[in-house]
Formats: sequence, structure tokens, C-alpha cells
Amino acid sequence: MATTYKEELVSIDQLLLDPNNFRFQDEFDYVRADPQRYAEPSVQERATKRIRSEGLTELKASIVSNGFLAVERLVVRPYSQRNDGSWLFLVLEGNRRAASLKWIKDDHEAGVAIPPDVLDVLDAVPVIVTESDEGEVTYLSIMGIRHVGGIKQWGGYQRAKLVGDLRDKHGLETNDVADRLGMTKHEVNRRYRALKALQQMEEDEDFGDFAGPSMYPLFHEAVSIPTVREWLGWSDAEAKFEDDDEIRRFYSLITPSVPDGEEDSTEREAKITTYAQVRDLRAILAHPEARTVLLDSNRSFGDALGVAKADELSSSWRTEVSEAIGALSSIGAFDLEGLTPEDIASLKSLGSVVDRVLGTHAKLTS
Repeated sequence: MATTYKEELVSIDQLLLDPNNFRFQDEFDYVRADPQRYAEPSVQERATKRIRSEGLTELKASIVSNGFLAVERLVVRPYSQRNDGSWLFLVLEGNRRAASLKWIKDDHEAGVAIPPDVLDVLDAVPVIVTESDEGEVTYLSIMGIRHVGGIKQWGGYQRAKLVGDLRDKHGLETNDVADRLGMTKHEVNRRYRALKALQQMEEDEDFGDFAGPSMYPLFHEAVSIPTVREWLGWSDAEAKFEDDDEIRRFYSLITPSVPDGEEDSTEREAKITTYAQVRDLRAILAHPEARTVLLDSNRSFGDALGVAKADELSSSWRTEVSEAIGALSSIGAFDLEGLTPEDIASLKSLGSVVDRVLGTHAKLTS
């Protein structure tokens, strides 16, 4: 399969913003646009509005002040031919820069003074036109190189969505996706599992309304922890959690709730809200009592973690005492001569604590 790249200069009016840009896909009101309608004014207007909300003011001001730097050309692909024979191009890489130029053009037409060198760019935007026999797979790969494994990384959800599209819509295997995006096979599989797990929640009748891209980090962590995967019955073959009872318990932990029998009371915050808490499930699930506390609607996540960590915390003093003994034993004569009143007070305080502990021990064992 051949892919060609050709440098060209095109008018800003020939460039179409991508309304299905992966940066948009974690927004609550995102709706996928029909590719056949990309050139429609209303579709482009909506894409423009979304991009302008992503800190575009600073980029536009920079271009006006410093000029348009063509070191990194916009990457585009042919979209459709216009009646006058010229082409429209869909922007694959550089949507923010293209949107900034379009905004500058609007300002110029509204009477704003724009430097001549910037106005010249509007009629001759430097781009790289790419065409491929593989179609969208190649274009997705180009974006992936820049935003998944590259320096201008998307957020976790967008990266996983791209991995999912390449696997589910275009039938690529894990190895191929990894090679195209510059990722490891392990990372491809982890992101794919997390995306499918999130999509499973989105399809749940009771909890689907709570699901969304903001929850992706929770599932990204959940599918990477063997204890959690086992608890929820993850199946690689089906790409889903198969223990219906336990997965619904998990959903209840990561969504807001109303206390049982108190329908008019204030909604409670979800018990698990961060990926760090999902990570702590390893300790909680391994401790029966802590697991019971976790699933108790009247107890907090901190309560459950406290129970799980109790044994660990109760034994940690031995290590700390050993470290203190080692530190005291290593004090040399020179340091002893230089002890300050504060140092002496600290040592006396330590001795006092030791005496109290030994005294309590004697009473408890007599």
C-alpha cells in the first residue's frame, strides 16, 4: 500500500477543520459528524467554536505578533473538489493553527489591523498533502504518531479512543497498532481494555448516564490490576467484565448515590473518585473485613483502607525502632561533643517514650 506526501501552498479557505478531532471526543456534548458533511458551514462553525475554547486566543496572538512559523507544516488530505476545480483539504495535523489563521482572517475582514506578512500566509498556507491507498487507517496513524506516542500527547481517553478505532473499525491487530502509533503492545492492550470497560458501563441501563470520558482513568487503572480484574471477572475474549453482580457493585462505588431509604436526602459523592483509590483496591480486596467495609454504604473508602492497612501499620513500628537504634549507634564522639540542648531534649524524650512503653508492657503482662 502506497502513501504519498507532497508539499503545497493552499488558501486558508481550502482548509476544513476536523469536526471529529479526537481532542473533542471527551467533551460531554460531543456528537460525531457525518464525514460527508464536513464542508457544510454549520459543521465547520461548530468545529471552530470547539477549538476556540481550547486556549486559541494565545496562539492567534502569537501568530499576529511573531508571524506564522512554517517549520512544522499542517498535514492535510484531499477531501473534495470544488466547482472551480480547486480542492478542499481536511486538516489531519494542525487544526489549532488552521483555526487560528481562520480567526485572523475573520478579524481582518472585520477591520482589525493584521501585519502584511501574516495576511500573505492566508493565501499560501504551507501544508503537506498526504494520500494513501489505506485511507483512514493511514490518517489515524499520522495523528497517533503525533498525539499518542509523540510529544504533543492527547489525554488518556483520546489515546484509547484512537486505539479502539484502529482495532474495532479497521480490524488492525495489536502488533500493527503498536507499530503504527509507536507504543508497546502492553500499552495498546491496556488502553483497549480500559476503553471497552468504560463502554460497557456506558451501555448499562442503570449506570450508563454516569459514564463518560472523565471516568477513563478509573478503568485504565482497574484493568491493569490483576486483583481487580479477577474480582470483576474480566474476559479478554469478550473484552468485558463478566461478573454482573460485582461489576454493578463497582459502578456503585464510582458513582454518586442517595442513602438507602432517604430519597429526599443530599446526594453522596462517589466513594471512589481517583485512580489512586482504584490502585488501593489491591489491599482492600485481599482483606475480607476491609472489603465488607468498602461495600457498606455508611462507611467511607478511608475506613476500608484503614482496616486493610491496619496490620501493616501496626507492625511498621518495629522497622522504625530498628532504624532509630541504628542511627543512635552510629553517632560518633565528635557528634556527641557537639550535641545542642535541643538534641539532648529529643534524646531524653525518646528515652521517656521507651520507658512508658516498657512500663505499659509490664502492666499488661503481669
